[in-house]
Amino acid sequence: MNTLSMALKNLRNHFSFYALYLFSVSLVITVFFAFTSFSMNYIMLEKISADGRVESMCRDVSVFLMAFVVFYMAYSNRFFLKRRTKELGIYALLGYRKTTILSLLTFENILVCCGAFFAGLLLGAIAHKYIIIGITALLNLSVDSSQIPLFNINAIVKTACFILLVVFVLCVSNGRFLFKTSLMELIRFEKKAEKSMKFHRLPALLGLIMTLSGYGLALDILRSSKSLWISIGFYPIGMLTVMLIVIGTIFFISSFLPYAIKKSKSNKRAFYTETKIITTPNFIYRIRSNSKTLIMLTLLSAATLSISSVMALTVYYPIAAVSRVAPSEIEFRIEDDAQVDVAKQIVSQYAVGHVTFIQTDLYKVKSSASQLPMEYSVGTAKGDADNEKILRETGFECISYTNYLSLLQAQHKDRAAASLPELRDKECILVKYQPGDDNSTETGNTYPLLINGDYVPVTVKEITLDNPLSFANSIGTLIVSDGIYNQIKASATPITRILSINGKAIEDNETLYAEISNMLNQSPYLQGHSHRINELFSLNSSTFLLIGFLVVLFFIATGSILYFNNMSAISDTKSDYEILMKMGYTNRRIKKIIKKQVLTFYSIPFILGMSDCIFATIVYKTGLMQNLLGNTLIQYVPVILSIALTALIYLIYYFLTVRTCCKAVCKQ
Repeated sequence: MNTLSMALKNLRNHFSFYALYLFSVSLVITVFFAFTSFSMNYIMLEKISADGRVESMCRDVSVFLMAFVVFYMAYSNRFFLKRRTKELGIYALLGYRKTTILSLLTFENILVCCGAFFAGLLLGAIAHKYIIIGITALLNLSVDSSQIPLFNINAIVKTACFILLVVFVLCVSNGRFLFKTSLMELIRFEKKAEKSMKFHRLPALLGLIMTLSGYGLALDILRSSKSLWISIGFYPIGMLTVMLIVIGTIFFISSFLPYAIKKSKSNKRAFYTETKIITTPNFIYRIRSNSKTLIMLTLLSAATLSISSVMALTVYYPIAAVSRVAPSEIEFRIEDDAQVDVAKQIVSQYAVGHVTFIQTDLYKVKSSASQLPMEYSVGTAKGDADNEKILRETGFECISYTNYLSLLQAQHKDRAAASLPELRDKECILVKYQPGDDNSTETGNTYPLLINGDYVPVTVKEITLDNPLSFANSIGTLIVSDGIYNQIKASATPITRILSINGKAIEDNETLYAEISNMLNQSPYLQGHSHRINELFSLNSSTFLLIGFLVVLFFIATGSILYFNNMSAISDTKSDYEILMKMGYTNRRIKKIIKKQVLTFYSIPFILGMSDCIFATIVYKTGLMQNLLGNTLIQYVPVILSIALTALIYLIYYFLTVRTCCKAVCKQ
């Protein structure tokens, strides 16, 4: 019988053994082919990338993607190779040369990769098609999908060449393993564990201390200006934090966990139960023998959770912040009275329904207070990166209480409008640019305002983040009572007049926005709520899509490796379960033991990875994202959803693993 026939027979007779391997490799190739098709879809790239940024990112992500696929398939191949060492040893005893055995393994890998290749092409082409449909709908692009073929020939060729490269790498890896391993080692390899790692009190405590120290450094960023992240530097402290957590995780898993479990055995009453007396020693043995794999899975889970959570937060937060950056549907500075009439005529052509037009006159007022808020002097004249050299004039930009209330109602901020306190003549509301460490310290401050040559003191009754005007048009907004506003109005000329246009009838209308922009000669003072959101989607959608490819691969790899590792451990101890059955353990009790063992090795990477993710997200949001919305819990909803999705994927893999392990061990 030739090696190709043997390979076909092996795959046919042990299809259930290879099923998940084939399925997971198919998913990996699906992601790779969909990504490759997208990176070679020049029609879409021209639409979403005018400066070549997306093409450059595709090249960078492609390298990382290929390296990760090679790593994953090499690991999976090594798992199946170890599971078959006894069989390969028997082939050697029967007189097969190692080159023949290597040919057999290579043919099996070729057959598996071919099956996965064709499945991946079909699924990847469909996934790519839906990705194009989603991006087109999201960004309102005019793309003729009929011009985009279902199967991109160049992508197929690149994927096929890459699969050949993977098969070659697997062949080299298998050859190295076979020729380094003796006949006796092949037969006994299944009983050989990874090199045991001794654990003592010192490395156990060191792992716990380093991990907690890393988390403590991460939380230190919440101290703002007093934080080490500010006084020493973000990147040095960031590198130190990562190093502490990574090294701490290594010691925590390899030393602290087995040490803690070993100490728990001293509680005889809790240890000597029909379940724990089996699961506890098994846990200690598996931690010691598979510590490297568990450490790798924990760090991989931490990376997967952190990337997906950061990506979710990066998508959500700028969109949520648009309510402050551009609170009105359309807003612009009035340079000429005729612009108001022209704007109303343009809006009337598109609006079918109620639309509000509110004009706000801003008055610049100086103050003689010794301590003034940051908003008094921050900002530039035009509010965009091209005009940063033109400094904004210091002072408060005052509007009336009635005007402020009308703007809140027009912007559908009903809750803020309902909770708005009444103002007496010498009271005001200060709009913060971003929340400080403690806004309550500014409440009650008195600022003397220079009005008609006299200083009129006004007291801050409330601090708010509900700014009525965009930051491009007003920073340092001070809401004063109608009485004070009338005094200012009688003695000064408005520095700025702003028209705010709101209404359901004009929401998400890019054509209307473009017409008004043309009317204003692309003024940098023109701002729009829906336009800003569409702009964010347009700028970031391709980035998130490319990162999404990597996250999906991480999910597949982490779940599959956990599945393979638990299957290997259960198969190695199958004879032990047979002994337990002879001792009187029922199938139900055996299944309970298997569930606990599998749950332990799924929960360790997930729980530790989730902890790393939470602290990484705190550092990312606090240190790298502009704080415009404060620190409310609702901002972390995307992170919670991301973690919940990861937990669901882990749960699916867990139940699949338990089902397969129980089926392999228990009597039917």
